[in-house]
Amino acid sequence: MLHTTPTEPAALARRPDTVGPLAGATPTTRRLADASISLNTRRAYLGALRRLDAWRGAAPVDDASLAVYLGELFEAGRAPATAALAVAAVRFRAKLAGQPDPAGEATARVLGGYRRTAADRGRGQAAPLSADGLAAILATAERPRTDGRGVESHTTAQRRGRLDAVIASLLFMGGLRRSEVSALEWRDVSDARDGDGVLITVRTSKTNQEGDAADVRYLKNGAAKAIRTLRAAAAAAAPTDRVIGLSPLQIQRRFTAAARAAGIEARLTAHSGRVGLASELTARGASTTEVMLAGNWKTARMVAHYSAGATAERGAVRKYL
Repeated sequence: MLHTTPTEPAALARRPDTVGPLAGATPTTRRLADASISLNTRRAYLGALRRLDAWRGAAPVDDASLAVYLGELFEAGRAPATAALAVAAVRFRAKLAGQPDPAGEATARVLGGYRRTAADRGRGQAAPLSADGLAAILATAERPRTDGRGVESHTTAQRRGRLDAVIASLLFMGGLRRSEVSALEWRDVSDARDGDGVLITVRTSKTNQEGDAADVRYLKNGAAKAIRTLRAAAAAAAPTDRVIGLSPLQIQRRFTAAARAAGIEARLTAHSGRVGLASELTARGASTTEVMLAGNWKTARMVAHYSAGATAERGAVRKYL
């Protein structure tokens, strides 16, 4: 039975462990253990635990109370991902404290029913960015825009536009997540041997947090030109300098602003590039394996989810009826 004060132990290992198996470990050992999950995951866990701890008060967290909490989340209209995050956070906290897993059969059954019953909840899938949409963004990126201070100068618009064009190219043709775009360094950009394309090495990602798996993406045409143009403008940059130099949230805002300026009416998010890549490649006849390799998807299920519309358009009804 787990009974801790909010967000313990040690704020999920952001400070030296005072309990659990690493209580007497060296600073280096604790630092390595601290790096076992990404900063974004740690933040998500801490937020989930704060909400759980505020709900439970002085009550312990065990299999029964955790199952009840999931019921509360369901009644509040939360998506299954929120419930799964709460369970994962509780289990991780218990593991850090060297305590038994508090999530048992009751939690597993309730979470399973939650996923089945509330499968349609959540923010929904982002609208896809198409290849034509990327072309529109690239064509309009450097046009002066009007903001609260007036119309941009040509120099300001060109500087902003170069960055916006690369952001859109990486999100769509590279299939990068916004966190991966934010983390990209100039040493991760190289020319392809074919003389036309540009290779992008993704060192760490949501599904490869240790950076131990090869993950290289290929950009061509306008996307490759955009990043070469930015590289030329940043000729004095060091290899470890960030390509974009913006936070994931800033990248999200820049991308959506560029899409609006290009006349794209669909409500896009930074994830629209990744969704659009899968959909566009499928529509053009790429196999599931080819799509998985292009965007480094780990499962065919996610590719099928993102490209469902394109798959239907290429299906038997269109061919034979």
